[in-house]
Amino acid sequence: MRTMRRTAALLGAAVLLAGLGTATASAAKLGKPATANPKIQSICSLDLGSITANGNYVDQVVSAASPPVASERRVGPQIAQPGETRASATWEFKPEPEGGSSDSGYALYGDTLYSTVINNVPGGPWWGRGLAMEDMSAYTSIARAAYPKGDSPTRQYFYALRNDGSLVRWKLDKEGFHPLGTYAGFSAVKTMTLISTTSTYDTFLATTKAGALYTIHIPTTSPLTPVVKVVRSSTWQGFEAIVAEKCGTQSTLLAAIDTDSGSAYLYAIGHANGTATAIQSLGKVPGTFNDPVYFLRTSQAGTPLNGE
Repeated sequence: MRTMRRTAALLGAAVLLAGLGTATASAAKLGKPATANPKIQSICSLDLGSITANGNYVDQVVSAASPPVASERRVGPQIAQPGETRASATWEFKPEPEGGSSDSGYALYGDTLYSTVINNVPGGPWWGRGLAMEDMSAYTSIARAAYPKGDSPTRQYFYALRNDGSLVRWKLDKEGFHPLGTYAGFSAVKTMTLISTTSTYDTFLATTKAGALYTIHIPTTSPLTPVVKVVRSSTWQGFEAIVAEKCGTQSTLLAAIDTDSGSAYLYAIGHANGTATAIQSLGKVPGTFNDPVYFLRTSQAGTPLNGE
């Protein structure tokens, strides 16, 4: 209880702690398990996934303290050729019936979108890829928004930024990928991450090359019609990647990564509401963060993102 009270005081506004529960950190391990840390196990956490320049799958748990606390990096198998991975959507882990666990996610490797599965089972790990979409060389990011969480979501939408500044959406069903709209006007976006996935909309938090921080609210209806709101007008230009995880019932824990300096910073963000959104800097995360691709690693079970 002493740790929780101290963290609440550091976070400040009650809105940032509404519904704060146990950590969202992974129980499934890759490689050597990290040393147990009571802070990591008892407060809001984010499992930061990455693919290294050499192509290895890595994760590291970052926890909401001030300053932030980070677990040991867990290095998994080499799932890509050096320099092959360009962008990645969220990866999900789940327990396997035969023991162990599996991780799965979509990523852009070269000019192709693949689904990759890593099985951390007895006798493993082993991994494999499945072809999702070809001719993706013009796309610079990829995101998957599935609702609800679990093995059988009722909808799966994929979003990507194209190098002409367009935001593109697809629907995935049992018959494959189907185009579901294109919207121009996003050439200023530098990086973005999902903060909400509901039955009626998806929301991204995005930074611009000029340093602004925005939400991009996208109804699930057609045509594709994003609604953009300013959250902050400056100071966010230094980050090459941002990664978000839910914190409690309506807040967000955000890792912002400056790969040029190898630094990462952690922020607690209240329920998104334009410039009225509460943002509390928790400080610099210990360690070096210079992998070329970062993403959220999260449980397939549980409740979806609800940051807006």
